[in-house]
Amino acid sequence: MSKIILFFTVLIALISCHSRFENKTIKTKDVLSIHDKLNDYFKDYRLKPVIVIKNTESNQTEIQLGSHKIKWIDSENETKIQIDNDLFSLKDKATLNIVWDKIDSVDFVNNWDVIELFKYNNRELIGIRMSFQPCTGLSCSVDYFLIYDVLTKTKNFFGTFHTDNDLDLFDFHNDDKLDYVSKTFNGDAQGSTSMDFIRLTQVDNLVNKKTRMG
Repeated sequence: MSKIILFFTVLIALISCHSRFENKTIKTKDVLSIHDKLNDYFKDYRLKPVIVIKNTESNQTEIQLGSHKIKWIDSENETKIQIDNDLFSLKDKATLNIVWDKIDSVDFVNNWDVIELFKYNNRELIGIRMSFQPCTGLSCSVDYFLIYDVLTKTKNFFGTFHTDNDLDLFDFHNDDKLDYVSKTFNGDAQGSTSMDFIRLTQVDNLVNKKTRMG
C-alpha cells in the first residue's frame, strides 16, 4: 500500500532536521520559502540517474538508453511506447495521483521530453517525462511521468500541473527502497500562487496497475 505524507508532515520532518542549520546565522531576508526548504530537504535523498537524454528537437522516435532500446510511436489515434520488447499503449491510461482536482488522463500525450535511467540496489528503472505539443494556455503547465521497472515491466503514471516537473526518485528512509514524490495542485489555475500537497509513493509497493479513467 502506498504511503501518503501530507504537506505539513514533510514540514515536521524539516523541523526535525534543524540541527543542520543551527550553526548558521540566517537573516530575515535570507529565510527560505517553504518550497525551497522542501527542495533542500529532498536533495539529500535524491538519486542521480546514470543516463539522461533530452528530446531537444521534439522529433526523436528511437532512443538508445544504455543497453535498452526505446521507441516512441505517435499516431492520430494513440501513442505507444516500446521499451525493449515490451510494447504498450497510453490509451485509457491515467495518473495514480490527483493532478488538480482529479486523476488525469495520459491518453493525449504525444511527446516525450526527458528519459532517465536509474540503477539502484541491483534494479533498473526508466523514467520518462511526457507532454502534449504544441501546447496552448493551461496545457503548457501540465507534465506526465512514467516510472517503468525494467525487471517486472511495471508501469505507473503520475502528473503535475503548475508545479515542478523534475523527474526524480528518492530513498528517504535509507532502506534501499525507492520513493517517488508526486504533487497535487490546489489553487487558482490563473493565479501565481498555489498550495501543493505531496504524496510519497514507495516504488517497491506499486503494483502493475492498469489505471483507467472512469
